[in-house]
Amino acid sequence: MPKKKTIVTSLDEEMQDLLPAEGEIFAVVLEPLGKARFKVKCADGNYRIARVRGKLRGRRHWIKPGNVVLVSIWDFEPDKADIVVKYRRDQVEWLIEKGYIEREFLEEEEFY
Repeated sequence: MPKKKTIVTSLDEEMQDLLPAEGEIFAVVLEPLGKARFKVKCADGNYRIARVRGKLRGRRHWIKPGNVVLVSIWDFEPDKADIVVKYRRDQVEWLIEKGYIEREFLEEEEFY
């Protein structure tokens, strides 16, 4: 039986799809509020209530305080957002290295 081929991509290629689009911003999870909702601190300095989008909920991504996430801000309620992407630690380091996130923003909260 032939072995499955594993596709090895570099972190640069992987991260191209995970960068913020219009209306999206980086955030750090502060605390869980229940029912797949979290209090997050966004890179623009605002605190928002963010819910886990259905696509992420089905994939069982465990989100904990300190995780760096990408949120999509609601147009009709700017104090709420959807969590679109949860970043791994190596991805966060890549974002800092490339200048997408400032280290000072993450030093206020201990991230994972």
